[in-house]
Amino acid sequence: MRNERAFFRGFVLAGLAAAISSAFAADAPTCPDVAEPPASVCLPTAHGLAYADTHDDARLAATALDAAAVQFGQIFGRRLPPGLLVLSATFSRDDAHRFARTHGLGFAQSWLSPADKRAQFETVMRRAMPEADAARIERTLSQIGAQHVDMLRHELGHAQYHAAFWPEASPSPDAYGTPAPDWLDEASAVLMEDSAGRAARERHFFEAWRQSSPAIRPLAEFLTMAHPVTAQQRALMQAQGGAQTASGVQVMTMRGADAGPAGMFYSQSLLFAEFLIDASPERHILGTISAAAARGVDFTDWLAVSGAQHGLPTDVGALQTAWEIWCEARSTAATDSAK
Repeated sequence: MRNERAFFRGFVLAGLAAAISSAFAADAPTCPDVAEPPASVCLPTAHGLAYADTHDDARLAATALDAAAVQFGQIFGRRLPPGLLVLSATFSRDDAHRFARTHGLGFAQSWLSPADKRAQFETVMRRAMPEADAARIERTLSQIGAQHVDMLRHELGHAQYHAAFWPEASPSPDAYGTPAPDWLDEASAVLMEDSAGRAARERHFFEAWRQSSPAIRPLAEFLTMAHPVTAQQRALMQAQGGAQTASGVQVMTMRGADAGPAGMFYSQSLLFAEFLIDASPERHILGTISAAAARGVDFTDWLAVSGAQHGLPTDVGALQTAWEIWCEARSTAATDSAK
């Protein structure tokens, strides 16, 4: 019976993905004929326009754009118009948003090509870790290169989330992303990563969980805390061990005491989001919570008023208990499956 349910769920999700793709196809954009395009190569997809300087890079961008758009619809229950992804070290985020608005695209993201990203990471690593030998740097750069599409999907998650729930909000220099709680903003991005990327974050979280690591914060703190990578910290890292392209994309490294909490925030955001999805019978519970946040409703206030009707506890204390029970069961299941 369990296998039948798993098969049925997989069949339903596959059907939903096909339906979403079909719906988007009717509105699929075409590459506009403009004197100064964002990059020399443009590939249109059912979910937007992918620009890059080479055909290979444009295909990577198109793959990430399609995957992130389908996954966002499945998780948040929001259908966005086609968007824009530009791989360029010179085409800025502001330029991308202007281009998207001009051509009727629903969201925009400018990021680095694989070659540009490799060059930036190498610069940062050599500056931050002068003791590292060439072989170590090459291994790290190869790993980063293999994760390029996943990184694009992550960044697209942020862009889609902003467009879906906070379309009128302007970026604040003192905030991490949208006006949403930082854990929810980050969850919108890590949930767009592929299954291998999410599995790696899960392993990271439960290794810390089994050791009762203080890097995993109690929900009373976690739900209101600022993202460890704040604007002030980004500026500090930029001065000490970062690099920035003309497009405004920053590449930086964290070492020492700051690195653990920053990495755990990503993992805890993912696992807490998955806990909410599992705990609630509502399929798009994160979309419901995000819509409330966009109306200015604090998450703890939303729990008190609406938590019960969505299958969730009505206060943070009870939510902490349910979260710990879920984590322990998930950790045990992961340990058993590894045997």
